[in-house]
Amino acid sequence: MITIATILLLITILFLYLKNQNNNKVEYVYINEKTKKYHLEECPYAKNLKGISLKDAVKNGYTPCKICNHNQL
Repeated sequence: MITIATILLLITILFLYLKNQNNNKVEYVYINEKTKKYHLEECPYAKNLKGISLKDAVKNGYTPCKICNHNQL
């Protein structure tokens, strides 16, 4: 018979797993103020650019470059 403690343990493990999955999302990008494009860290065009949060970049009208848009989920 499954005990309440076992069920709570399984729920806790599931919660922590799902929380970790959300932490793998991109939260920080690099913006080009001239082109109004943002780049992920691994993008070859991200060099020497200002870093900001993805949320702020989108809020300020930045869109992903062709390479980064292809790489995002």
